[in-house]
Amino acid sequence: MEKFLKNLKDFEIESKSMDIIENEVNLSGFSSLEKEIVKRVIHATADFEYKDTLKFHPQAISLALKNLKEEKNILVDVEMLRAGISKRFLGKIKVLCYLDKIKNYETTRTEKAIELALEKEKNLGIVAIGNAPTALLKAIEIFQKKEIKNIVLIGLPVGFVNAFSAKLLLSKQDFPYITNLSRKGGSPATAAVINAFLKLKEIF
Repeated sequence: MEKFLKNLKDFEIESKSMDIIENEVNLSGFSSLEKEIVKRVIHATADFEYKDTLKFHPQAISLALKNLKEEKNILVDVEMLRAGISKRFLGKIKVLCYLDKIKNYETTRTEKAIELALEKEKNLGIVAIGNAPTALLKAIEIFQKKEIKNIVLIGLPVGFVNAFSAKLLLSKQDFPYITNLSRKGGSPATAAVINAFLKLKEIF
């Protein structure tokens, strides 16, 4: 049975959690920066499977950190994801969600919101999809069509319809991405990736 650790402060709980993750799982296959992101996702989900499913484009981490240091904005698919992103290290960076701008749509509201945002916004550094596979598929389509390579596409939608196939498609792209090849995902895991980046940009 797990022992209770009493009178721990917030930062001590986080530090202890990271130590437990390091002790219980082998992350030697990841670079030092990839490891920080993987640990943050495992910490947010208590799911060690992410060590086997998370996939990184070779330029994704360096580009994400560069864009955040240049105060480029973050676009998300749903409000739950926006709520999960820590404001502590955002500074002037805005976290944008276009769902409330969409009144009429043919397929899904999230898909239309991502399409509109990518058309309107000119200062994006990260596009993060944590909920809707349709939004991820639309983002991939637009990235391909416009040959976008200066924005990192983070795609970890959760679900049983198109979630895995959308992420598999993302993993085959030549623009910078982060994804996980699993049905699992969601706003907590996606927010964890972004929060890891926000913390890392203060260090590197």
